[in-house]
Amino acid sequence: MKIILKCIFKDSEEKDVILSWDGCVAAGYTGRNREAVLAHIEELKKLGVPAPEKVPATYWIDPNRVTKEDKIYVIGEKTSGEVEVFIAKGEDGKTYVTVGSDHTDRELEKISVSKAKQICSKVIAPSCWEASEILDHWDELILRMEVKRKEDADYLLYQEGTLSKIIPLKELERLAFEEKPKNVKLPSIFSGTVPILRGEPIFANLYRMTLTDPVLNRKISHSYEVISLPDKI
Repeated sequence: MKIILKCIFKDSEEKDVILSWDGCVAAGYTGRNREAVLAHIEELKKLGVPAPEKVPATYWIDPNRVTKEDKIYVIGEKTSGEVEVFIAKGEDGKTYVTVGSDHTDRELEKISVSKAKQICSKVIAPSCWEASEILDHWDELILRMEVKRKEDADYLLYQEGTLSKIIPLKELERLAFEEKPKNVKLPSIFSGTVPILRGEPIFANLYRMTLTDPVLNRKISHSYEVISLPDKI
């Protein structure tokens, strides 16, 4: 899988970069606070979501599921996005990051988390940053997701948190390479997410995700629409 993103450097210069990967992992339960992660797993079990075999968890999906489009199609009404950092290598050998959404089918999740992730496209922003420019203040970066349903007058704040809540970049990369299938040589990574502020998933029509760098005073934002197709037998 190859995709062209516009890299925005800290000096405001821009350059198109080609990102490439032959596997994609949606990392889960990647919080640094292990007690909070285990408590979250217990909460999900009460909702019918099976516990992972171990934490952090790795869910491998079709690498072609990743898109920078602003519209995705899903089956049924019970899907939702989660704001995450997306990490991939460029053809120049450098690591690049952007904001992404691990969109997931919440009904199917009760049967198989892997299948629930595989069935939905994963959205990323069309622009990115070079990872080397943000490593020294990685934990200060802020993930934010806003959502809007048909009945909402405006966007609602759905998720917000710093990357200090998620295991560091090097640990995410190590996890991906240790857990990758044998046929995968170059994985891309969805980092895992920050907590939902409203207690339970919102099945929205519009999602707006942002990765903010308060140190270099910049941000990457991207919005996408969810089109629900009928769920038929």
